Amino acid sequence: MLLAVSSMGLLLGSFLNVCIYRIPRGESVVFPPSHCPQCGERLGPGELVPVFSYLWQRGRCAHCGAPIGWRYPLVELLTALLLTLLYRRFGFSLELFYYSGLTALLIVISFIDLDTMIIPTPLVGAGVAGAIAYNLYTGQPLRDWLLTGVFAYGLFYLIYFISRGGMGGGDVRLAGLLGLVLGWRLLACALLVAFVSGALLALLLLASGRATRKTAVPFGPFLALGYFVALLWGHSLLNWYLGLFF
Repeated sequence: MLLAVSSMGLLLGSFLNVCIYRIPRGESVVFPPSHCPQCGERLGPGELVPVFSYLWQRGRCAHCGAPIGWRYPLVELLTALLLTLLYRRFGFSLELFYYSGLTALLIVISFIDLDTMIIPTPLVGAGVAGAIAYNLYTGQPLRDWLLTGVFAYGLFYLIYFISRGGMGGGDVRLAGLLGLVLGWRLLACALLVAFVSGALLALLLLASGRATRKTAVPFGPFLALGYFVALLWGHSLLNWYLGLFF
């Protein structure tokens, strides 16, 4: 079963690559079929095999020889890894499908944010709709998710207001989504991971001279990282952290 989940993750990752490329351009993620963005040639079945087609073609289009970005196999492998971890955590259950869908959504959001510094509102809206539907269907207490979502949205809106746009509006909406999904305890862990990892990267970029204090750094990927760490190991991390002081 683990192999099947990993294989499905690779296939899903291949589709997520299509979403990452096409959504910012306003293109359909279904039509036309997958093709080389340089020469426009439609990809054959052998060219659609995740990871292996990239290796077989040595990172180049088989038709025009244009280089294929290394991010394509990265997204495929990342998706397979995350879905495998989710399966080990939740087994074959409704939770697996729910969190796998959210994880896929956050992968797309993260890479689009890296490329464009924009988090598409419709993607966050889809996540919010899914989170509300899941919480209502499974009977989660309103105070555990709705209030947390409102709090997270309000907190990030305050940061957005104080920073005068230093925090993007997409980050505000994404934080609200994570509040709906995680609840207050895991949200605290997710935000801690997001802010610490974001600060460490910013310091590294400043120290290496690759960025200045005015350089914009997309925060969506750090929120996505915080979500996944909190989802899998949040309670253990919180207990360890609180144990340092109490």
